[in-house]
Amino acid sequence: MTSLTVEQLQKWYRKQLKNKSSEFLKQVEKSYKIVEGALQDVEALAKAFEEEEMDETDGIATRFALKVKEIVDDFYVDKEITYEGTEKMQGEIQRFIQELWGAGARWIRRLDKRHKTTIKALDVDMKELSKEMKKIGKLLYDYSWVKDLERIGGRINTLHDLTFSKEIFEEQIQTVRSKIGTAKKEYTDSKKAYDDFTETSNVAELLSLDEQAERVSSLLKMKMNPLKKQVKKFLQRDTGVRIGPAGQKALIDYFEDPYTAISVEAKGYPGLLEGLSGLQQAIETNNLSLKDRLARRAVEEIQAIQKGGLQDLQNQAKEIEEKRHIYAGSDVYKKSAELEANLSEAKKNLEYHKNDLLRIRDDLRRQIAKVEEFKVRIEAEILESFAEKVTIILEVSLEPLVALCTVE
Repeated sequence: MTSLTVEQLQKWYRKQLKNKSSEFLKQVEKSYKIVEGALQDVEALAKAFEEEEMDETDGIATRFALKVKEIVDDFYVDKEITYEGTEKMQGEIQRFIQELWGAGARWIRRLDKRHKTTIKALDVDMKELSKEMKKIGKLLYDYSWVKDLERIGGRINTLHDLTFSKEIFEEQIQTVRSKIGTAKKEYTDSKKAYDDFTETSNVAELLSLDEQAERVSSLLKMKMNPLKKQVKKFLQRDTGVRIGPAGQKALIDYFEDPYTAISVEAKGYPGLLEGLSGLQQAIETNNLSLKDRLARRAVEEIQAIQKGGLQDLQNQAKEIEEKRHIYAGSDVYKKSAELEANLSEAKKNLEYHKNDLLRIRDDLRRQIAKVEEFKVRIEAEILESFAEKVTIILEVSLEPLVALCTVE
């Protein structure tokens, strides 16, 4: 058994790959040289077309030569011989042949007969390239296992990148923790400013008024809710019962925003009483079709309201709004809203950076899992492909960085 670090493994693997695929590399190297020679010949022939151009009236040979040179220049082959690179070269040869024959179909038949020898030479080179392309195809088929070996190398390189990303994570964590520190200070300062203001001003009373208004609003909704369906039906149907504009408006307003409606209406809520009286009349004259239970319930609720069932809540609402009006002229509301907005923004900013740190932690955990996955897979593939048991030593561990992503 051999124990290797990732960097040692890269060197060991390259040597093993070269030894095991030596015959493939040897055969492909011959093809590379043949293809390179054929390309040089084609380029030379393209130059010959230009030199043989005598009649410059149409310049067909020159244009054909320029096109051939362009196709040759576009031919790319990686100098390092690999199975993957050889596959790409096969594709490049095929593209080259197709493009050159396409150009030939367009220009060659229009060339002067004096170019006949050069055209034949070009045809020989093309046939040689075509023959070599088929030979490369057979090599790729016979040595397809080399591709599997090369994939191991790709995974080893990925493992190297994964394990040596520690510095990147450290930098990210340090940056975010610094931002969290700044955000914490901003939040603490904003909270202190808000707390100091609430303690030294009458904003506490204002907040109390908001709470009181919310309570009154909830109680009003509870008292009005038993009449909601009946009122809706009354407003939608023609019952023959007529109520004035104030009554109609009250029935709508009290079921949209009862607190605002009762606080702005005159004492004793006459508009609401007018509207509810119309509803009661429609029910009692059987002009509004309701189940007996709903009809009885509606009349009972209306009578309770008529007897002053909402008066205490109206008094409270008006008192609250009167106090709010007094404060409306001061800057207490404005200052309170400003400090509250600052506190809210500071809190959001702090939460954002904390979540960013948690994201880095999750990325780290995924990276650690990937490292382990690649390590196990590479060890198994090396054993299968090279018949050697290799244990990969991970010199760099990402585990300690996870603890640095703890959010306090």
